[in-house]
Amino acid sequence: MLRKSLITVLLLCLALTAWAQKIVFSPQWTAQAQFAGYYAALQLGYYKEAGLDVEIRHPSASSSCWNKLKSGESQAVTMQLFSAMPLMESEGLPLVNILQTSQQNCLMIISRKPLEHGIKSLSGLRVGRWKAGFGELIDILDRKEGLDIDWIYFIQNISLFISGAIDATMAMSYNEYCQLLMSGQQFVPEQLVYFSKIGYDIPEDAIYVRRDWYKAHKDEAHRFAEASRRGWEWCAENPEAALDIVMQQTAANKIHTSRVLQKFMLQEILDKQLDAETGERSFRLDPADVDFCNKLLLEYGYIKNRISYQQLTGNED
Repeated sequence: MLRKSLITVLLLCLALTAWAQKIVFSPQWTAQAQFAGYYAALQLGYYKEAGLDVEIRHPSASSSCWNKLKSGESQAVTMQLFSAMPLMESEGLPLVNILQTSQQNCLMIISRKPLEHGIKSLSGLRVGRWKAGFGELIDILDRKEGLDIDWIYFIQNISLFISGAIDATMAMSYNEYCQLLMSGQQFVPEQLVYFSKIGYDIPEDAIYVRRDWYKAHKDEAHRFAEASRRGWEWCAENPEAALDIVMQQTAANKIHTSRVLQKFMLQEILDKQLDAETGERSFRLDPADVDFCNKLLLEYGYIKNRISYQQLTGNED
């Protein structure tokens, strides 16, 4: 009887494994606390419980998450809303937003000296920015205010700022800002420009899938989104345990970092998942944010045709 029971259990496990939908998921950057909820969902078995066989595959210098999605190597990726919308038009690849994690913008400019006249003080300065992208909002600010900023491109470090080679730098409040603080830099409020506070509070990270894949795997897409949501909710309730998982991931991916930096990042990411007005995690894309993005992208020539909320959420049919 015991032998038959064991065989039954084994056959059931094999059947579940064969049934599980394979999903390769690629966050937009290397392993870090920015993606803690997905690591937790994987390690805690939330994806498996949802009938999914999920592999997290980070991008490389030669293959971005966008390239992985476009080629079909990955079925799901994380991207920022303001970057995803122009890509949909320029690359001709419709996307569907299945889970909006970010609700507040994290982009900022950090100046070496106080900006006595606010944003206008950036006029003509040498400002570092990422070579990898995320520059649409930066360019719009530059053009709208007529700043004529001298942009200096870098890959992923803050050494230019610390050495004094640039006057200011682009940063994320959850990453480069913390790195600068940890390096001994001190700032007064007049040195920090938060895009969320100057009229550009556009939510950032979300999970995107190709529309053709979504139509063929709608149920699996929703199960993947729900399991990911569970992972983030668990991180919010168990931040120290979530950090343990993050540090395991950074070690496995040979990322040189510290628990202090990752703790700062996780807290900032979790804070920015809260709606600024309600203080709740909705995990939903707000139609008003899509309208605002359309307005800016159309006005400054990043897209020629409006991208509707229905298109972005896969409900256009």
